[in-house]
Amino acid sequence: MHRCLELARRGAGQVAPNPLVGAVLVQGEVVLAEGWHRRFGGPHAEVECLRAFGDGPVPEDAVMVVSLEPCSHHGKTPPCADLLVERGVKRVVIGQRDPFAEVAGRGVERLRAAGVQVTEGVLERECRWTNRRFNTRHEQGRPYVVLKWASTSDGLLDKHPREQRGVQRISGPEAHLLVHRWRAVEQAVLVGSRTVVNDDPAL
Repeated sequence: MHRCLELARRGAGQVAPNPLVGAVLVQGEVVLAEGWHRRFGGPHAEVECLRAFGDGPVPEDAVMVVSLEPCSHHGKTPPCADLLVERGVKRVVIGQRDPFAEVAGRGVERLRAAGVQVTEGVLERECRWTNRRFNTRHEQGRPYVVLKWASTSDGLLDKHPREQRGVQRISGPEAHLLVHRWRAVEQAVLVGSRTVVNDDPAL
């Protein structure tokens, strides 16, 4: 599952509003194939994984490990749960259930109804954190929000009079790098009107 999450994160900034998902097909200690959801509207992680495996029969003892419950509905792509059944996957390990209302346990039900052994909740906390934006939207009905501000050690936002302001950084280089990482994966940046007027930020 750790490897699934590593793969899933490769889709950051490319798959929204879809979730980040990684999949690994294993046989014992051997990794047979890997895949991840690469872009919005593109093949899901399970599809990419089985494509990487090829057209041959999936071994009876192979296990599909996937960070999010396989989908069970027709959207931009066909249901992944159906594909796993069709390809003869006998065991599936899932990190977390999909909170999207059109899935929400139906993928697990479809797999089990077809005789597939399903294990749930493996590294669930880590899987939920990886998809915190997706989970917040579907479970709480609101966007995931990151609040960021910079202040001096005594709690001031800027200790210089306006006429003395130049290009100054209150934050250190680590915070600067972190903010740019956030901006790369978030969908919007909001600032106050006074920030725009006074600081003319290069958003």
